[in-house]
Amino acid sequence: MNKIYRLSALWMMCLMLLSCFTFTACNNGDEEDTNQYKGGVSLNVFGPCPVARGGELRFLGSGMDQIVAVIIPGCDEISGDDIKVISSQEIRVIVPQTATVGTVTLKSSKGEIVTKTEITYSEPISLDEYSPLSVKAGDVITIKGEYLNLINEVIFADGVIVDQFVSHSRNEIKVVVPIEAQTGKIIISDGAEIPNWIYSEEELSVKLPTITTIAPNPLKAGQKFTITGADFNLVAKVILPGGHEVEVENASTKIEVDTPADIKEGEVILVAKSGVEVKSVKLNLTKPAITSISSATVKNNAEFTITGTNLDLVSTVAFEGVEVSEFVSQSATQIVLVIPATAANGAFTLKTLSATETAGSALTFVKPAVTALSAASIKSKQDLTLTGTNLDLVTTVTFGSVSGTIVSATSASLVVTVPVGAESGPITLKTANGTGVVTTQNLTIAVTLPVITSIKSEGPEKKFTIEGTELDLIKTIYLADKSGNYTVRVTDYGLKTATKVEFYHVKEAATGIITPLMVTWDGDEGLMPEVYCGGTDLIKDASYIFYDFDGKGSWWGSYGSVEFNPDLALNGNYFRINQDLPGGWVDFFWRNGKNDLKTDGVNVNTWAVKMDVLVMDNDTQEFKFRMNGSDGDFWAIIPSMKKLPGWYTVTIPLTDFKDNGGYGPNVIPTVENVTSEFGLATNGAAGHVNMCIDNIRFDLK
Repeated sequence: MNKIYRLSALWMMCLMLLSCFTFTACNNGDEEDTNQYKGGVSLNVFGPCPVARGGELRFLGSGMDQIVAVIIPGCDEISGDDIKVISSQEIRVIVPQTATVGTVTLKSSKGEIVTKTEITYSEPISLDEYSPLSVKAGDVITIKGEYLNLINEVIFADGVIVDQFVSHSRNEIKVVVPIEAQTGKIIISDGAEIPNWIYSEEELSVKLPTITTIAPNPLKAGQKFTITGADFNLVAKVILPGGHEVEVENASTKIEVDTPADIKEGEVILVAKSGVEVKSVKLNLTKPAITSISSATVKNNAEFTITGTNLDLVSTVAFEGVEVSEFVSQSATQIVLVIPATAANGAFTLKTLSATETAGSALTFVKPAVTALSAASIKSKQDLTLTGTNLDLVTTVTFGSVSGTIVSATSASLVVTVPVGAESGPITLKTANGTGVVTTQNLTIAVTLPVITSIKSEGPEKKFTIEGTELDLIKTIYLADKSGNYTVRVTDYGLKTATKVEFYHVKEAATGIITPLMVTWDGDEGLMPEVYCGGTDLIKDASYIFYDFDGKGSWWGSYGSVEFNPDLALNGNYFRINQDLPGGWVDFFWRNGKNDLKTDGVNVNTWAVKMDVLVMDNDTQEFKFRMNGSDGDFWAIIPSMKKLPGWYTVTIPLTDFKDNGGYGPNVIPTVENVTSEFGLATNGAAGHVNMCIDNIRFDLK
């Protein structure tokens, strides 16, 4: 059996490097043509020597890519494309049949280099002719010439070597064309370590498989198609549009191919065993077609029927804003699906796994409508029934600025609990697809509440004073907890009259700007005006403070400084910023190396960075707090800090510290590894800031 293999790029590289050490000059001695130099071009060695006429001669040195001509005795000047430039260190030429013994001249723009030794020739291997000139794999070609008995290899295009012959004599070699052979010149080689390669003058034309037809075309994805043609025994595989590959065995004139559901439109490619590709005409795909739909006016969450042909190919039906890939039923002629709640007005589209699309008609989605209300006047926390059509589509019922709780809903009626804070007027209904409907009916919220003319907070004990009329209607006051829920009941009151009520803050309630909730003796509820509740959070463990600006201060920073003014101080020194800040990078105080940063037991999910602030002129721009270390660089965006009457605590949950400059997506995994910078800067906006900062610490949220 023939020994067939390809010359890899690595093998060729090794051969080239080896040749650099084994070429000898052409004087049958040990001298090499070393260090011949002409302005940046030098010749170190050339060979093989002796060389066969018709064989390849190689020159090694530097600047070889600058050689424009090679002159071999007895021959015309060799130039242009006849000089094969391998690299700047090597060029190759084919030795003409007229070559004689003598020195070789290399020409460049820098001058001429003449070899010190003469070129000689091995006698007299020759490749005179071969036949036939057009073959296919498995055919036998006959090579004729002289001293072919010295030849050990025949090399076909793309480096396919055959070293076993059908017959082999001095004047003739018969060799089988290997399955990997490609069109191109053939080479005969003596197989030496530095081989003599003799090229044929004419190219050998190697036949490829040919495609006659592809049927069916168009094709329905997932079905079988047939390729007909000739010489399919040469085919190794078929590549389908979209990239799927099918191995081919024992084919002759026909190849049958099973196709995947996601085959694409395009050319089918036959890959010959030689690696050469043969392409077909475009393979088209059968597409779904729509003949009718159940209705052009549709309802969210209702069934929708599409009738047509080849609908079994459909993988997705895309509506405006949402896609559906799970169907109630599907066949070649019909698809039944449920229209998603979020689908909106617009055309729908059928999509297949083959990336084809079929456009459907525009759809109009029905809207909810209210024909009647169960009451014209109602109190908060009571149930209201709306009667109408398509009310099962409603997801939100809004009374002014607050939304009620939907108790139940059918197409004909909807029951909603009127929320505290509901406003008289029309009601707004909203559906999942974003459609908004305003009722033509007006609802009156029958709430009897006191009239509050003012509310204020004063003193370190956080005493609140309400002034107004009919304040004696108030039975109970509730404050929101730190999660925003009205669960904290006020128990400590001062004066309670029809025009003034005094009460005191509860420590479990939120601080800052709060909105108390009042409940009357009749059970009516209403929100009071916003009021500031000053004061800072209790420092539970001072050892977690990492900036107190007394003993734990800043190592560096560009703006602001440590200050102490007894009229402003919360406890000891504080950091003061009172200046116009430019836009861009504006930083205040920094340390690094985890200095004075106690992290024992700090959990990202339940802890926060807290800092006490006093904002004196205007609300600030956004700030950023940085924690950088071995886990990455994490920032928390601090919203504008409000100008309020006194010191208060700003809480920054550790889950707000994110990479990408504070915009995520990754949250800081732990503060244990904050081994680099940590400190405060603005988020880039310019403006005047006048504020004090103190007691920056880790604490539970």
